[in-house]
Amino acid sequence: MPSHPDFARRHAELVAEIRRHDRLYYEQSAPEISDADYDRLMRELEALEKAHPELVSPDSPTQRVAGQAREDLAKVEHRVPMVSIQNSMNPQETRAWHKFVADELGHDDFELFCEPKYDGLSCELVYEQGALKVASTRGDGYVGEDVTPNIRTLKSVPPKLSGLFPPRLEVRGEVYINKEDFAGLNRQLEEAGQKTFVNPRNTASGALRQLDPQVTAKRPLSAVWYAIVEADQLGLKTQAEVARALAEFGFVTSEALLRKAKIRVEVVRGADALVDLFENYKRHRHGLPFEIDGMVVKVNDLALQRQLGMRSRSPRFMLAAKFPPEEKETLCERIELQVGRTGAVTPVAILKPVKVGGVTVTHASLHNKDEIARLDIREGDSVVVQRAGDVIPQVLRVLKEKRPVFARPFEMPRLCPACKTELVHYEDEVVVRCPNALGCPPQSIYSLTHFTSRLAMNIEGLGEKRVELLLNAGLIRDCADIYEKLTLDNLAALERMGEKSAQALLDNINASREPRLSRFIYALGIRNVGESTASLIAVLVGTAEGFLKVTPEQLQQADGIGPVIAQSVMDFLAQERNVAMVRRLLAQVRPRAVESKPAADLKFAGMTFVFTGALE
Repeated sequence: MPSHPDFARRHAELVAEIRRHDRLYYEQSAPEISDADYDRLMRELEALEKAHPELVSPDSPTQRVAGQAREDLAKVEHRVPMVSIQNSMNPQETRAWHKFVADELGHDDFELFCEPKYDGLSCELVYEQGALKVASTRGDGYVGEDVTPNIRTLKSVPPKLSGLFPPRLEVRGEVYINKEDFAGLNRQLEEAGQKTFVNPRNTASGALRQLDPQVTAKRPLSAVWYAIVEADQLGLKTQAEVARALAEFGFVTSEALLRKAKIRVEVVRGADALVDLFENYKRHRHGLPFEIDGMVVKVNDLALQRQLGMRSRSPRFMLAAKFPPEEKETLCERIELQVGRTGAVTPVAILKPVKVGGVTVTHASLHNKDEIARLDIREGDSVVVQRAGDVIPQVLRVLKEKRPVFARPFEMPRLCPACKTELVHYEDEVVVRCPNALGCPPQSIYSLTHFTSRLAMNIEGLGEKRVELLLNAGLIRDCADIYEKLTLDNLAALERMGEKSAQALLDNINASREPRLSRFIYALGIRNVGESTASLIAVLVGTAEGFLKVTPEQLQQADGIGPVIAQSVMDFLAQERNVAMVRRLLAQVRPRAVESKPAADLKFAGMTFVFTGALE
């Protein structure tokens, strides 16, 4: 029976939104929402598909592990998929999971192995004859990125196994950065005038996925290992035995990391003991030298794990009990407006500094005028804030009973706060935008920084602060100026530059002159065109000239490029100054052509198919 159009429409919206957040988290290491908000979206999608199974497709987020391998790193297929873990966001959900397991097993007399949930990047190592052969990220769970040269730079990864080992061993764990090392790294970057990192998790993810292992080696990465693939085939019977075996092979395990902590790796029985242990983890988490965002619980007996089996995306025998975000009260001193790369004007609450989860919070995005109206937030209000996902500052609510008499409703301005151009409001958006893309200083900074970023043209040494320096000096105004106007003389004359630094920057600029076509398209900063979409467009058009001549009909024929993205591309190409700038760029750089494919051939691009049963 066909679904009601409203259900189908909501399903499409949820799929698109979840995929966007997956790309931000896994591919760009730049999450916008908390884990709790992401889980709410996923649960709504699961409920919708349960009520309307005809909406389920093989590439639905409910059927696949989030994430995707970077196209410029070699791919590694996981022999056994690296799946997600079911989350619980409160004690009630943890107890419900325990009851589910007990019901499945027919009894509640089973042990649970509990250890920290590390806030890092999942990784798999493959050893043959005791020597490290391949290291890979999780990717989409089926195919990850080959990071072997990078992982070899980590001291916590043994190049050779200790003790007695099998001919082949596959282990899994997490790469992360200690809090102190992260703070030290940011101090170094700040002293060098470079952009600092937002949080340890994103830093670890970006560092491990570098193309150059020397960059990875400069980052203070650590790793912890907690799983052996098909451990029962090594004669191991419990998760506790797996942890001991990993330590004997020479790996760093949770037990070693927690030796001096008030948190321990423990084996418990029963829902009450499980919840009590979780509360202990929550109390003492900030005393650890590294970030954790919860507690991972596994049925200890490996035979029972096999009996419980798998869901489509996660094992039934495992749970990630997540910490709720810490909440603190503070003062909204004022509301300022920030102009983003695409001209979006975002209101930001400037807060009286307050420590939340061990980090000082001074501001929080208010997103748009609708969110301001929903919160009814005003300058001078007392507010409750949290760090969503232990990362992103967020205003939860306003304490209206403490509102001062002078507080007045906030009104969005008519003019851009940066360049005084009249703001526009598109029908399909809640944000207001400044249309002065080339003449608005913040947009220029963000656009140029995006153009030079690692996933775009990858011009090392040309980050936000240096871009701002070049803009203020009048050396550049747009992306093409980077290649046309920068010389050894005018760069060396800049403050804190010098001839050596100027030459190094010019060398990096010259090294970027033959990018992949997908990187070139992504670097242009077209609204709604992320890294994955740029790859689809590149395969569709084949060459840079083909991109300039693409039609909306061509774009919409490709699966994954809908009318919104197609319109964004056509809006970009409809502006003569954009096309003129691209042509100036093409006089300086040579994007590498790719084999063009008709849109029909892209229908199943990026999908993984699993066949069951026997083939005859």
